[in-house]
Amino acid sequence: MSLHTSFIDFCSKITISDSKKDSIIKSRNAIRNVIRNYFKNELKINQPKFRIQGSFSINTALQPIDDNEVDIDDGLYLEHINPSDTDTWPTPKEIHKTLMDALDGQTKDGCEDKTSCVRVVYRNDYHVDIPVYIMKDSHALLANKKANEWQTSDSKDFKDWFFENRKNEQTTRIVKYLKAWRDYKNINMASIELTILAVKHHVKDDDDAISLQKTVDAIYSELNIFRYIKKPVAPYENLWEDKDDIDSVLKKIKQFKDDLNSAVSNDSEHRASVILREQFGDRFPLIKEINNSDSLRNYDTGPKPWKM
Repeated sequence: MSLHTSFIDFCSKITISDSKKDSIIKSRNAIRNVIRNYFKNELKINQPKFRIQGSFSINTALQPIDDNEVDIDDGLYLEHINPSDTDTWPTPKEIHKTLMDALDGQTKDGCEDKTSCVRVVYRNDYHVDIPVYIMKDSHALLANKKANEWQTSDSKDFKDWFFENRKNEQTTRIVKYLKAWRDYKNINMASIELTILAVKHHVKDDDDAISLQKTVDAIYSELNIFRYIKKPVAPYENLWEDKDDIDSVLKKIKQFKDDLNSAVSNDSEHRASVILREQFGDRFPLIKEINNSDSLRNYDTGPKPWKM
């Protein structure tokens, strides 16, 4: 078994299962129907439209670790307002309350009114986030409850940017590896940040191990100098502008980079897999040692093999 084969196996383990995906889609559709019926029968206004977004829309959703919940984003686009008459628009607080009322009792775990979405919770399994948008001049405005403002933010723009700029399917796998590392090591980095970095710095190679190693090298080199991540679509903000633990995050990225370099350059695939499990956990396959002399040593315990 090569490192590339191990990474492909790892990708299949961390990718959200078809059964889980089917369950989430079923819940999403039920939520959509409840909201549509509420708008039609209770409010007597045009039903909203929906568009799946986030990791599901670009196929980078992962199986969670332990009791963490899968997150799905389902954008709601209001159809009953006049985009040109802003005076008649509901405020973000008002539309969030409307959704909370519509979804009251939908699940036993209820709903949470968040800053930029209403969250429907299926405890210890998954949750569905529903951000609300108004389309104006072909651009989406997001309801931000905290600021009580409609702010420029279009998830479709980001999805389009992803597929227009990724190099190939390997880019999608690189995003998954980065997110799996983030989840296992509990790194304070958002999925959108890792996705942007993967697309921007992806180095193609026939071997996923080498591709990831070179990509993380490039990511660390840029972040260590510039210390910011710019969102590539409106409003083009620096996603690290208010980040207060940059030094800690960079230190963990460097450790990740160093371990990837050690694994890729290691003569023993067994030892390389032990190194990689330090960063990914035991979901990453442990490769059996084919060299009889090396098999006498258990590299799961004692001194780390890259330090020997």
